[in-house]
Amino acid sequence: MTFSNLKPALRHFQRNKLHAAINILGLALGMAACLVIYLITSYELSFDTFRDGRDRIFRTYSQFSGTFDGTNRGVPAALGPWAADHLAGVEAVAPFHTMSAKISVVQPDGSLKEFDNQPDIARVSPAYFQVFSDYQWLSGSPESSLTEPYSVVLTDEKAGKYFNLDHPEEAVGRRLLYGDSLYVTVTGIIEKEKRQTDLYFSDFISFSTINAYRKFKRNIRLDDWSSTNSSSQVFLKLQPGVSPDKIQDGLKEAEALYKKAGDQWGFVAAYIMQPLRELHFNGKLGIFDQTNWSAASKPTMNLLILIAVLLLLIAAVNFINLETAQSTLRAREIGVRKVLGGTRGGLVRQFLGETLMLTVIAIALSVMLTKWALGFFDEFIPEGVSFEPLSPGSLAFLGGITLVVTLLAGAYPAFVLSGFRPVQALRDKIIVSMRGSGSLNLRRALVVFQFVVAQVLILGTLTVGRQISYLLNADMGFDRNAVIYFSTPWQDTTGRKHVLYQELKRIPEVLAVSLNDGPPASTSYSSNIIRYNNGQEEISTNVYQKFGDTAFIDLYDFQLLAGRNVQNSDTLKELVINETYAHELGFSNPEDVVGKMVKYSSKMVPIVGVVRDFHIFSLRDAIAPTAIACTNRDFTDFGLKLQTKGNSPGDFTSIISKITDKWKSLYPDTEFNYEFLDETIAKFYEAEQRTSKLSRTATLMAILLSCLGLLGLVSFSAVQRTKEIGIRKVLGASVASIVALLSREFITLIGVAFVLAAPLAWIFARKWLSRFAYHFELDWTVFVLTGLLAVLIAFLTMSLQSIRAARANPAESLKSE
Repeated sequence: MTFSNLKPALRHFQRNKLHAAINILGLALGMAACLVIYLITSYELSFDTFRDGRDRIFRTYSQFSGTFDGTNRGVPAALGPWAADHLAGVEAVAPFHTMSAKISVVQPDGSLKEFDNQPDIARVSPAYFQVFSDYQWLSGSPESSLTEPYSVVLTDEKAGKYFNLDHPEEAVGRRLLYGDSLYVTVTGIIEKEKRQTDLYFSDFISFSTINAYRKFKRNIRLDDWSSTNSSSQVFLKLQPGVSPDKIQDGLKEAEALYKKAGDQWGFVAAYIMQPLRELHFNGKLGIFDQTNWSAASKPTMNLLILIAVLLLLIAAVNFINLETAQSTLRAREIGVRKVLGGTRGGLVRQFLGETLMLTVIAIALSVMLTKWALGFFDEFIPEGVSFEPLSPGSLAFLGGITLVVTLLAGAYPAFVLSGFRPVQALRDKIIVSMRGSGSLNLRRALVVFQFVVAQVLILGTLTVGRQISYLLNADMGFDRNAVIYFSTPWQDTTGRKHVLYQELKRIPEVLAVSLNDGPPASTSYSSNIIRYNNGQEEISTNVYQKFGDTAFIDLYDFQLLAGRNVQNSDTLKELVINETYAHELGFSNPEDVVGKMVKYSSKMVPIVGVVRDFHIFSLRDAIAPTAIACTNRDFTDFGLKLQTKGNSPGDFTSIISKITDKWKSLYPDTEFNYEFLDETIAKFYEAEQRTSKLSRTATLMAILLSCLGLLGLVSFSAVQRTKEIGIRKVLGASVASIVALLSREFITLIGVAFVLAAPLAWIFARKWLSRFAYHFELDWTVFVLTGLLAVLIAFLTMSLQSIRAARANPAESLKSE
């Protein structure tokens, strides 16, 4: 845009402040949404992209089929050593085993400085640093530091934390105690990775320690194919040019070894290679442990990108609608320019330049909105996302989106305006021709498009909100209100937990106490293959199991349908099962299964009771066959039913204080950490709650953008029909009739949008709800509410300008006549 064209542009903006403001605000909101979503997606896609040979690195995981169908991110401990010896075409095999432990630093005087439980420990071989060769070594080397048993390599950050050193490499030669008996020597220091990575480990204990240290060797048998633990994993780095399919075929031999070791279980395992690039997008398997689930979901990212595109399109639609609607106001200007020799190309450049001006202003505003949004929506936005406007990536994105928006929003109005014929423009004939042209129909179509998007988002938000309410309030099959649970230190061998048990029972407000292996529903679980012979065939079932004392069933108020509770026992001697397992055994009446004998591991045990079905997972999963057993084994988890008049954490302050005092008297050096069971269950649905917040935000933005555009169109329509409104008022028209006159067409368009949006919304809502084994029934009331909300919001928006126009003094509009 030349300087001679700048003054007319500024003059046009000054004369049409409302429309300019609507365009700037609309574009700023759309571009801010795009910028925030760009920051999120670029952050999530950046994990481990810097790894050397990234496309050749794979993790193996287990896929089970047969009696048990499912996946496990772990593999048998024997797979790593076997793969190193038998897989051709592999550059390096890195088996490792994750763990957490309380750590003590051995001081120079022999005393111990204790640290809380550390979750980021891995037992690795030197091959780990061949697969992931990007670590920077400050002391030691990847070839020699982990060859000997009882060696550990630390990150510089962790070495500084443990030993309080300004130069972490000075920690080499110092000793650490893991747990209560594993002493190791620091043999190397690596630099903590500052780039985004899912390999968050900071303590690397030598793999050879597994066979040297009795407790490790007992739990990790490197020749064992019969068990699979999620903490045991294997990474493979293929040789350049080797096809992953070739290695996948080679793993079939390992699958045969697994089948041979556990043929009696009735299911088989396949070992699947997962590319490193997919590790971060791994909601089903998780990454390495229960506290480090994948931070990203590809479906969610795709949804974010779609929302960004739609919001930007709505903002562009507003611009196109308002600019083409105002075309009649610029007709004479265009006519004069053409008479004075202006070309169509010159006019196109002028109008695109005007769009560019508005876009640049909108970009500046969007930068400020983005910084605000990153703070306001911190629960939804990943912790590591940051915004540096002057970084190369941000500047490239801002430049690209400026160009896209300028062309997207400005091209059509520019070509429409520059196409006016000078004779018609100077004779004010444009308004007549515009009414009969495609521009009006295009504006109508674009309004319909805006409200189709808005109504689909409204229905999506209502659907997500109702489903979350359903999930949080659904009957889980047990009592979860006013129940807390906590764990005693796993290394406690003094029997203090049994003293604590008796002390807690003496608190009047504690209604019930149970020692068990965890609450009925949690993220951790165990299962076993149980067999039942009905005289005709043997039925093998993968049964999830819950262990606890005799108070477990009463504390959680399981409904006993038949039989009795389990009795106290040192070993597993009887089972209480749920309805689903009874049905799988062929019994529709719970009474009939009581007394039947099943084979659990190698011994026969009776079924003594049946409880009503209950959920051990979230409501995404169907209720599975489950058994409850009593064993007096060394449980570390407590469950407590509290007495209270309310259900919020604030109601339990005095009771928790008494429980804490009992804890401190027995565990003075360990912090008392507890959770409410209902809050734990609510955490099952954190992803859905983030989706709900996202959909609410997107819906509000879509409605705001659509209403801004609608407000601009109605205000322009009111200006265009000022004299008509004046005449109607003189002839006795009421304010309501004039409001209806200005609103009728737009309400009709919103109705058309609803007809188009309803089937789309139905498809999307049904698909989203299909992820849940249990969900509310999607019925017509949601659609009626969506349509009414859209009409109401639009009508209120139009009324702002329509009522003002209808109440204007007709003398003012007709005085020139």
